[in-house]
Amino acid sequence: MISILAFKLVLALLFGAAVGLERESSQPQEGSAGGMRTYALIALLGSICGILFVNNLQTLGTAVATVFFAIVVVYYGVGSYTTKDFGMTTEISILFTFLIGVLPMLDIIPLQLVVALFVFLVLILSMKAKTKVIAAGVTNKEIESFTTYAIISLVILPFLPNVGYTLDSMPVIVQIFNNVGINLGPFETLELLNPQKLWIVVVLITGIDVFGYVLGRIIGNKKSFTVASFLGGFVSSTSATQSLAQRSQHTHAVNYLIGAALLSNMASFLQVFLLAGPLNGKWLISLLPSLLIMVISSGLLAVYFLRKEEPEIHDGEQGVKNFKIFSLESALRFAVLITCVKLLTKICLILFGKSGFIISSIIASFVGMDAIIINLAEMAGTTITLQFALLTFLLVNTTNLASKVVYSFLQGTQKFSIRLSISMLIISVLSFVGLLIV
Repeated sequence: MISILAFKLVLALLFGAAVGLERESSQPQEGSAGGMRTYALIALLGSICGILFVNNLQTLGTAVATVFFAIVVVYYGVGSYTTKDFGMTTEISILFTFLIGVLPMLDIIPLQLVVALFVFLVLILSMKAKTKVIAAGVTNKEIESFTTYAIISLVILPFLPNVGYTLDSMPVIVQIFNNVGINLGPFETLELLNPQKLWIVVVLITGIDVFGYVLGRIIGNKKSFTVASFLGGFVSSTSATQSLAQRSQHTHAVNYLIGAALLSNMASFLQVFLLAGPLNGKWLISLLPSLLIMVISSGLLAVYFLRKEEPEIHDGEQGVKNFKIFSLESALRFAVLITCVKLLTKICLILFGKSGFIISSIIASFVGMDAIIINLAEMAGTTITLQFALLTFLLVNTTNLASKVVYSFLQGTQKFSIRLSISMLIISVLSFVGLLIV
């Protein structure tokens, strides 16, 4: 017990010293609130308050914490009045350091989370120079775009009903069909629209654009879209590819966009391991040759396009600051298109059933692969053979890649779409080599 307490005290001291070191190095010439020793003592004081609370001395602990908070408030008031600087970074970092000392003692949250909070604190404090540069270059259009995205994702999305509207929820329409002698049967329970799921697609597409733009301001335009697209591929490679296709409308240098789209699809191939592995290990083994070929080929093609020299951007071409960060209209059109494809898929499943398994899976691949992979993993080796499941996967994967090409022709430039289609064709053809290995 004593050893654990000593460990937590030492940990709090080290955390406080690390925060103080960052503060001391970032404000060497300013009259800051202190350095390593000061922040280490603040964290230690927080630990002592935590010990008092744990040992039923809440009154004394509350008194110590209240006096400390009062000192910080007075320090901020006097300092801001004297220097006319009303920033609160130093004061908040002091309070945060105090809490980092308190939390390990109270065991309210896991120690790993306290360590994560400490890392985020130091990271945020160390970004002072970069945030100043970014803030200095922010335009009114960018603020307007970020505000619009906040409304799209944080205001509209939570309030949309997560309810699937079906024909039987609209009795007037069902009655009209019945009056003309048409029995809808299973189509009465067919989900036509789910407002929240539809809007999630809009949030996802616009979010990839916003995330890529912010990364572009921090690490550079080319790197930003590769990172954002790769991460976006684990969520929806279709949305990521469509977002990059839209962006190709604003630049003649599309090679890095194609490379980013290929990385996004490589992430979706890696995701198959996560989906199929836990459900059906035997089927994953039969998938392995084709999956490795797909991952390697998409990775090599991505490297090829990312390393390829881009044409010089002409003066009339729009730069990063001059075009809209995202296009809400295009995202809405794509969301409606996806909804229509989903509806067509469900109709196909009702009409064909198990006999049209491949046909329905191919149509479903225009929306995404996750549901199909889970379905195949559950059926492979039982309802259908492993070989047939592999063949079905390769066919629907080819169709899925083809659907992204179709979307790119609808949303992007011809140059982007043609190069992407050639790359997708290469990946698709090579994936079938896995059939020869299994």
